[in-house]
Amino acid sequence: MSDIKIGFLGMLLLVLASSCARLLEVRMDAATAYQSKQYITATELLIPEYDQAESLLEKSAKATQIARCYKMANRTIQAEAWYEKAIAYDTDASTSYNYGLMLKANGKYEKAMKVFEEYARVYPIDRSRATKQLKSCKSAMEWQEAPEPYRIENPQGLNSRASDFAPVLYDESTLIFTSARSSAKGEEVYGWTGEKHSDIFVAEAINANAYGEGRPLSDSINTVFNEGTVTFDQGFKVMYFTHCGGASSVDDYCKIYKTERAPNGEWIEPERVYLFSVDTINVGHPYLTPNGKELYFSADHPEGYGGKDIYSVKNTREGWTTPKNLGPEINSELNEGFPFIHADGRLYFASDGHAGMGGLDIFVSERKGKEWTNVQNMKYPVNSPADDFGIHFQPNIKPELMDSVEAIGYFASSRTGGQGNDDIYRFTHYIPQEPLDTIPEETTPVATGPVYLLKGVVKEKIYSDPNNPNSSITGMSPMSAILAEINGLSLSSSIDTRMRSDSNGAFDIELEPDVDYRVAASAPGYFRGTVNVSTKNQRAAAGDTVMLKAELVLDKIFERVEITLDNIYFDLDKWDIRPDAEPTLSQLATLLVENPGITIELGSHTDSRGRDKYNQELSQKRAQSTVDYLVRRGLDRRRLIATGYGEAQLVNDCTDGVDCTEEQHQQNRRTTFRVLSEDFSPDRGF
Repeated sequence: MSDIKIGFLGMLLLVLASSCARLLEVRMDAATAYQSKQYITATELLIPEYDQAESLLEKSAKATQIARCYKMANRTIQAEAWYEKAIAYDTDASTSYNYGLMLKANGKYEKAMKVFEEYARVYPIDRSRATKQLKSCKSAMEWQEAPEPYRIENPQGLNSRASDFAPVLYDESTLIFTSARSSAKGEEVYGWTGEKHSDIFVAEAINANAYGEGRPLSDSINTVFNEGTVTFDQGFKVMYFTHCGGASSVDDYCKIYKTERAPNGEWIEPERVYLFSVDTINVGHPYLTPNGKELYFSADHPEGYGGKDIYSVKNTREGWTTPKNLGPEINSELNEGFPFIHADGRLYFASDGHAGMGGLDIFVSERKGKEWTNVQNMKYPVNSPADDFGIHFQPNIKPELMDSVEAIGYFASSRTGGQGNDDIYRFTHYIPQEPLDTIPEETTPVATGPVYLLKGVVKEKIYSDPNNPNSSITGMSPMSAILAEINGLSLSSSIDTRMRSDSNGAFDIELEPDVDYRVAASAPGYFRGTVNVSTKNQRAAAGDTVMLKAELVLDKIFERVEITLDNIYFDLDKWDIRPDAEPTLSQLATLLVENPGITIELGSHTDSRGRDKYNQELSQKRAQSTVDYLVRRGLDRRRLIATGYGEAQLVNDCTDGVDCTEEQHQQNRRTTFRVLSEDFSPDRGF
């Protein structure tokens, strides 16, 4: 499986260090291999270290690292086994959560649900995320019990023992696809996947479900690095594709390239397509509309909604327009890619952020005006517990099949039973046949109860100094076109909805009775805001309308700006967290759980009384105590930096020898936090 596809599990289209393009020729340790994206290489180094570890805690730590490597390489079976070894002694909340994800990706839904239920019990602060996984496991089992009318076939002769994916019909008898098979260019094994680097291949059809041996498309396109995920114009004279890897730091990012077919049928030397003004982002998965007027693609732009988002550009006389994000209805906090526009105008794409069966699932969305809406999972058997992605439809159906077949096409999947890590599958979508002589069932009138209507509004704070979050708040301003999410926190609830606020920052939705809800709003550059509402214990008569309100105030993120945490006090000469500090720290813990990409520094400051060295040591212990408290609440320790400043950063003139009131000294005895970065990934390192 190539890196062109891998990143939906956390690293697709991320920067590839030049050493990552080939096996390193120097001796390395496991941490270096992991940081270099050499995940399979890292496992080979870590497993002997696990075997040699003497204590159970050390074995657990090594098992977690091995599991993380296999997860990044999309070896879900191995990852599940190693996470299971790790959870007995690992105190990191993400370990049990990831164990549940791997169980889900391997189709072990009932066992995964037990893990997520236990996770929600132990870490109630993250109940919303666990509930989403529980509901998606339940839906997946229901979809498997009542499959959609598709026939899924693995074409004979097409797939290899390596990764084969991103199929595109070149004509009725030719398939272009991406593969890391043994005949790919170059000789080196890619340490990320344990396979060769991927190339673009072509195969000719023998019959409807059999192909001849695939061959490399062109030496002018394929290199010793990764190529794949192609798209053509209507006449198959222009091709766009993804290229990842190179000799320089700029070339290491994935980019889209364009090539044209010469009169002799050969493809000319490709040229890079410049879509963004900066080079340090990854761009791939191009899809060109048949008329050549629009290009859709995936990118990890920092101003997106998280992970990789789908964008579009239009072709004008001046070139491609500025990329437009398809919006929060399509793009989630995780990863979206492999876009395809059907002839009927619907958008198909892959995502691991919308509710799915395991890894990547294929989704479909409709366009209403200028926006994409009504995202639907294609369900089983197109989707499976494994990765399913890169769908492509056959443009024409034979006349004799039109009465029974709705669509025919291809997609890729890492489901069990294939030839390699990813295989290309052919699907046939049959038109459901209505049973004859059906007798309408008698229906019993359903008693109507109260109507529960949620009225939400999204606002942001207005500061007296726009550049200082510690300045006074002068008012609130409504935020329009902001993503709002409403999630029912029970398996019985069918509500898991995403919508945008209107010009007044408002949104509304009808809720179900007897359910707790988590309501959230998020926007790039702002902390995600959440509130809880409930329709439980609401006294109302049938036909009444019960109004529930949710005000979501989003705080702007000021990177590297120190913010004082109110009500964090310590007893004299002590560093234990006092009970009166816990509410504030609980709020901070919730903020960090809701914003998983944020890394912060927690600072502790003393007043000037006492010796400098003593104050420095005391403040460091207090800062560390604050970090330890948040870790016990389930936060990843790698997101928290403890810094004791002692008396080095007084906020007033109360230095040594200056007579000050106790209130003035208290102003200096403070706990603060600063946002250091917004791109933390739990799979970043050990």
